[in-house]
Amino acid sequence: MKTPTPASAPLGRPSFSRASLLLLLPALGLTAIAQETPTPVTPPTEDDVVNLSAFRVSEDKDSGYKASNSIGGTRSNTPIKDIPLNIQVFTKDLYDDLVITNQIDLERYNAALVNGGADGRSSNPIQQAYNAFLFRGFVQNWGLRDGIRQYDPIDTQGLSRVEIVKGPAGPLYGLSYAGGVMNSVTKDVDFLKDFTSLRFTVQSEGEYRAAIDANYSGDTKHGKFGVRFNGAHAETVDERENSDGSLRYSQVNLAWQPYAGTEVKFLMENGYRGKANGLGYFTRNGADGAQIPLQIDHPEIPWEWNWSTGGNIRSIDTDLYRGTINQTFNENFSATAYVQYATRLNIDSNGWEAQGSGGGANWDTNGDTGWQLGGTPAEFIRLGYHYRDWGNRMHGYGATGIYKVDLGAIKNVVTFGANVWAEKFLTRRFAQPSTTTNTLILPVRAGISINTPLVPPADWAANTGNGGWNRENNSNDYYFVAWQGSLFENRLKLNAAANRTNIKLVQYDATANTSKTTEVSKTSPMFGAMFDITKQVSVFGVYSSSLFPSTDKNSFSQQMPPETGKSYEAGVKVELLNGKISGTVSVYQITKEGGGKQVTPAFNLEVQRFDALSLAQQAIQFPGQTRATLLAKGDFYPAGEQESTGFEADLIFQPTKSWQILLSYANNDTEVTSSPIATELGRTTSGHIDQQLAMLTKYSFTDGAAKGLSIGAGIQYADEALQDYNGPGNTGRYNPATFYGELFAGYRLKLLGYDTLIQLNLKNITEQEEFVGWKPTGVAGRVATDRYEVSTPMVYSLTVGIDF
Repeated sequence: MKTPTPASAPLGRPSFSRASLLLLLPALGLTAIAQETPTPVTPPTEDDVVNLSAFRVSEDKDSGYKASNSIGGTRSNTPIKDIPLNIQVFTKDLYDDLVITNQIDLERYNAALVNGGADGRSSNPIQQAYNAFLFRGFVQNWGLRDGIRQYDPIDTQGLSRVEIVKGPAGPLYGLSYAGGVMNSVTKDVDFLKDFTSLRFTVQSEGEYRAAIDANYSGDTKHGKFGVRFNGAHAETVDERENSDGSLRYSQVNLAWQPYAGTEVKFLMENGYRGKANGLGYFTRNGADGAQIPLQIDHPEIPWEWNWSTGGNIRSIDTDLYRGTINQTFNENFSATAYVQYATRLNIDSNGWEAQGSGGGANWDTNGDTGWQLGGTPAEFIRLGYHYRDWGNRMHGYGATGIYKVDLGAIKNVVTFGANVWAEKFLTRRFAQPSTTTNTLILPVRAGISINTPLVPPADWAANTGNGGWNRENNSNDYYFVAWQGSLFENRLKLNAAANRTNIKLVQYDATANTSKTTEVSKTSPMFGAMFDITKQVSVFGVYSSSLFPSTDKNSFSQQMPPETGKSYEAGVKVELLNGKISGTVSVYQITKEGGGKQVTPAFNLEVQRFDALSLAQQAIQFPGQTRATLLAKGDFYPAGEQESTGFEADLIFQPTKSWQILLSYANNDTEVTSSPIATELGRTTSGHIDQQLAMLTKYSFTDGAAKGLSIGAGIQYADEALQDYNGPGNTGRYNPATFYGELFAGYRLKLLGYDTLIQLNLKNITEQEEFVGWKPTGVAGRVATDRYEVSTPMVYSLTVGIDF
């Protein structure tokens, strides 16, 4: 298919293969690898890497679903029990057991998170759900990767763990959301052992996936050198028609320890995800808020049908390069520095689309496409050709130092550093006008098979000017310092941190040929304390804050204030029965204010100019307009304030060495406490869920006839989810409560001399329904509040693994 070349397209995408990696190893002088007669090498020990542990955590230290240390809570490797924050860690064992292949899907087992806009039928998310991923009731749109901003899903094949740091984290990471951060931690070279791990998975709908994790290290003429390669390839599909997608992922980690206490690392990563657009449902509007799906009007059309052509792929293509140096100068002082460059090209649409659904044209979609004149004899489906991309080039660099000093009764750890982030962003959109001559029209009553030509319409080139483009240059730098002091034989731990963040955003308006600049600076503090009541029970309290810029300006060029958050949290951390019960229970209150809110009708610059003119001048300068029509355009005003309060418990139970249970519970209330729109007071965020409960359990047989067998189950219960405020008297309308369940069983054995894993996973054993549209009540004036429920299938997969 000939497609327009986006202005952001020159994002070269190298391909890393294991074969090319192995060719590289002999040239690096490894004496422990790739030689006919290996030279004996003394195996490295834990002490060989201990000087580097301040800036890295190892998955080998995790015990099943339990992690003792965290990077995300302090920017250095610190015991979770010593951090006055609520932190949950998802380990590699957990997402391997559940065959979770991206960090976004982990939200099911942290009750503080709601992924309201996710495509639950697919294992291949192209992006985190925009404005629908809720963290403690607040919207957020991106997370962190090793403490650095990250936009997109990351294949878990390249991650050692995912850390959930709850509450405002501005003092640690500069820009952050009020609800918390999800920090994905990249795998590192392992100097303690060499291994290769292969995994092959097939799924009942026809999906398959292959993955490799290979690690080799050894002595060279100049210290130790190691290389680790992770790769994955998948062809994804679910029960819906035209749902085929693909995934490619490769990651190379190089690490060199030329001297004791010195480590130089280099990371190269490439990822691609692609999946067809158009996998949703057509609905038409009915009376009193009803929305009726196509399949209800036409029972002969199965729910699996969709309008996707199979050629209109939505994709994300990413590259990442990072160099890091870790240096331990002595037992009291360590430092790390990094430089990173990354690119991404997200093509959100490249083919026929029908997302306009009868609405007017806007920047993102064709107007007047979708199911037209639904419910009448003249009904038809109109598709228009559409292209849209989002291109980003990003670089960052920074350094962190850790200084430890013992002043008698007080032991002190001071962490300090600086980071810089810069991004060039360009997006383009071209849409074919929705006319009968330039779009594809499919009569519903004559059949709805979509067999569109996978080429643009003949006059595509002539119509590309109907699109537009947006461009931004975004940068921020931040400087931080944090102190932790321990007293009374380490029973009392005090924490203080501050982060000074400077933000600059330049936005370009292609239509007006102008630009606007936003600059914000703010210092975000944090204060916390922990006290060990016993060796097994600690109490903590923390005050923290966050900062996130608003890009909105009103028509008078007044910048909307940045979004700022402040949080008060208190709780208990436990390590009971020699660690058999561990975790955190806490209560919190978070207040977020700032940002912009579109208000209509509202006074704006055009209204001001209109008022200053005579009647004759108004007719000339605003033809066909009245003061009322200008007011209806509205304007941006400061958004006001939103408050979130809640109770959370995240616990790990290990009654025996063979049995483990993860439990996550959250009860959250979120409401708007001040707003320029009076009707919004007391309302909450769309998609919000008051209560969630998740549990995961696994039992492994370590002896007897069943030795090597493990079985497990996971469940998630979620209260009803707010959808909108179009109910009776402008009250809320909700999705019903949901209950999701899954089972898994694995068996490890020796097969042909190799450690082998055979694992069966059954997902969605409750066949939890999907919710679509709104059912008409059949009573005039009674607003629709019930949704249509679409059944979804149980899906099973079989995984075979070989480790050597």
